[in-house]
Amino acid sequence: MSPPAVRPRPAATVANPPAAPASPVASVPSAPASPTPRAGVAQPVKPLAASAATPTPTLAPLAGPATGATTAPMVAPVATPVAPPAVAAPAAAPVLAPEALARSAPAQAAAPLAAGTAAIGAGDVLQVTVFGQPDMSAEVSVTESGEVTLPLIGLIRLAGLSSSDVEKLVARRLREREFLLNPEVSVTVRQNRSQMVSVLGEVVRPGRYPIQGRFTVLDLLATAGGLTPKADAVVFLLRKSDERASGGGTGAGAEAQRVRIPIRLDRVNQPDRSSLDLVLSNDDMVYVGQQKFFYILGEVRRPGSYPMEPDLNVMRALSISGGVTERGSMNRINIHRQADAPNGRELAPRLTDAVMEGDVIYVKERIF
Repeated sequence: MSPPAVRPRPAATVANPPAAPASPVASVPSAPASPTPRAGVAQPVKPLAASAATPTPTLAPLAGPATGATTAPMVAPVATPVAPPAVAAPAAAPVLAPEALARSAPAQAAAPLAAGTAAIGAGDVLQVTVFGQPDMSAEVSVTESGEVTLPLIGLIRLAGLSSSDVEKLVARRLREREFLLNPEVSVTVRQNRSQMVSVLGEVVRPGRYPIQGRFTVLDLLATAGGLTPKADAVVFLLRKSDERASGGGTGAGAEAQRVRIPIRLDRVNQPDRSSLDLVLSNDDMVYVGQQKFFYILGEVRRPGSYPMEPDLNVMRALSISGGVTERGSMNRINIHRQADAPNGRELAPRLTDAVMEGDVIYVKERIF
C-alpha cells in the first residue's frame, strides 16, 4: 500500500511547468519598454524624437528645463534660428554713420560765424603754428584777394573764415597730402587790419580801431580814452544799411545811406541797456557830438545856459533854473525857437511842451 505514496512524484513534473514559464521570462527583456508606457505611452516616443535631434547639442539644455511641457523644446529650436538675422541687421547701419558725420562736420562748422567773431580779411597778419613742426609754421599776411601762401600747402584762400575755421582747414590739407597723420594747428591774428571801426567827436583819442573779438559801443569809447567834458549824453552809431550794400553805390552818395542809431549814455546803470551793448561790425562809425544847450532868461532865480536832457519840457527847465521869482509869472512864458525857421519864431508854450536844442525861454514879469 506504500506505492500510492510515490504518486506525488508527478508533482515534480509540476515543478517543471514553472520552468516553462521561464520562456515567457525570456520575453521579459523586451518588456522593459512596457514599464515606461505606464507613465505615459506618448512620452517615450518624444524622447526618441529628441534624440533624433541630438545633432544640435546647444538645444539639449533648452529641452531639459522644459521636460514638464514637451511642446517647449519643439518651439525653442524654431525661435533660435530667427534671432541671428535680427541682430545682424542693425549692425550694418552704425558702420557708415560715424564716417559720414565726421566728413560733414568740418564743412558744417565753418559755415556760420558766431556772434562777435571777427572774420579774417585782407591786410590781416596771421601766425600759423603747426605743433612740433617749426618748418611748417609761418607768419603770413592776407592779400587783397583774401589768400595766403603756407609752407608745403601753397596758396590757400582764407577770406571770410574765422581763426578756428583756418585751423581746421590747414590741418585737413596737411592730412590729405599725407605730410602729417594727426596735425595740430593753431592760428592767431597778430594784426587785425581788415575789421576796423571809427570814433569821432568829443572823445579823448578819436580815430580808427581794430575789432578785437566782441567789441561793443562802450568798449570803443573806453578804448578811445573816454568822453571829453563837452561830450553830449547821446551818441550816434552810423552803420551801412543793406540798401547800400545791395545797390553797390560808392563814394559820397553811398555814405549818405548809413543808418543813424541814437544811443543814450545815461542808461548805463539801467537794466535795459541793449543799445549800449550793440556789437560793432566792420566799417561802423560812432559819433559823439558836443553837448547841446538851452537858454533861460527873465524872472528866474538862476538864468543862463544849461545842457539838454532827455525828455526835457518847460516845467523841468524852470526847475533846473531855480524856479520863477516872486515877480515872475508862470502864465507869461515865451520860447524863441531857431530850428523851425531861418529867423526863428515866438511860441507861447504850455508847461508840458517839449524844449528843443537851442531854445531860448523867457519868463516875463507879472502884471499885478
